[in-house]
Amino acid sequence: MPHRFSGLTLAIVLIATVPALAQDENSYSERLEYDVATGTWVEIPPPVPGTDAGDLAIARALLAKNEYGDARDAFDNWFDTYPESSLRDEALFYAAETEIAAEDANPKSGDLIQAHEWLEEVIEAWPGSDISERALRRQLIIAEMLLFKDRKQRLLKGTIWLTAEEEALQILSKITDEWANGKPVAEQALRLKGDYHYQNGEFEEAELTYARLMREFPRGRYRKISLLRSGQSALARFPGVEFDDADLLEADVYFRDFQTQYATEAEAYRVPQTLQRIQDSLAHKEFTVASFYERTRRLDSAAYYYRYIIDSWPESTWAAQSRERLVAIGATGPTTVDVDANGNRLPPADIDETTTADDPSTDESMNVTANSVADAKVSTDNAPTPTKNASDQSPSRTSNPTTPTVTANGQTTTANQPRSTQVVGTMTPVD
Repeated sequence: MPHRFSGLTLAIVLIATVPALAQDENSYSERLEYDVATGTWVEIPPPVPGTDAGDLAIARALLAKNEYGDARDAFDNWFDTYPESSLRDEALFYAAETEIAAEDANPKSGDLIQAHEWLEEVIEAWPGSDISERALRRQLIIAEMLLFKDRKQRLLKGTIWLTAEEEALQILSKITDEWANGKPVAEQALRLKGDYHYQNGEFEEAELTYARLMREFPRGRYRKISLLRSGQSALARFPGVEFDDADLLEADVYFRDFQTQYATEAEAYRVPQTLQRIQDSLAHKEFTVASFYERTRRLDSAAYYYRYIIDSWPESTWAAQSRERLVAIGATGPTTVDVDANGNRLPPADIDETTTADDPSTDESMNVTANSVADAKVSTDNAPTPTKNASDQSPSRTSNPTTPTVTANGQTTTANQPRSTQVVGTMTPVD
């Protein structure tokens, strides 16, 4: 215990003497370094100009005093004077630090692209070293500044000019794919990349990135935000009732998984209300299909879909309208239902199989979770390109309109989701 107090006293004395030592701008302030082997504080000798270590220490001292212009000149002279020095990794790191600090203090006063290139050399020439790990974290800072702080810098690569955003995304990709795959810094890089795409309305890229984040870091600190924003991204991509509903069905799976895993947060971010709107949209989509068949005088098919809406969403406004349409077309009486050899209900014979899907009740249930959707998103981008149908054509249908069974934490919930339509309203994203 006495030894601890003596060390603390020394530290206090050292701190108290620093202002006095710093009064002389031309002097090099004394520094003490704790020697673990001897258990004592030892004085670091002042730098000796004209040596690689001395000149590097002088350049670092200028950086520490926020004299970025002088520090930049000192590092430039150091690189010219000591091209073969064993301290090159340290010089590269602190030269990059100078540019980052200068840009952070005053926009357009630092060269972030040059800083990135210096740090890239450190990472690739000294992989696995402590300074390389520090360089990775600085690369994250550079990417964040370029993506979110409106730093308008450009880089010439060959004959192509890259914008700051394009270069930042390439930095993040190198972190996740080459330099630090599977490491915590890669988790942060994926979060930055996903957030950038999300905030810029690039929802396909956002969902792909968040899906990868959940797959590679299933217990990571960003799983909750990734799951929520995956659902929001899928929902935002859905263009309307005349298009394929795959994005809406994906959103339903993500939100149901979020509601199961994060019940308290689901209420805060209005996930139940969003799921209800999705179901309303699915009913609307079915009503659009039924209306098409009624308009083209295929009344058996129209009645089939109107009844399906009533059975699946009995409390919805679309169910009420479906009842009215059944009366209007004279299809209110008992119906004969055809079944296959397994007892599954068959659609009416007048349904055009080239433009519509089979009856949802004829398909077997699928086990769908947000993780399985995420895995599929990472492995391939096979989302169909929607084409809008003319008013006299059948509305776009999915090839597999089954009712997914959403499984999370060992619980199974069946969701009625035959088709979809535009969802009204947005959710508030988490930070």
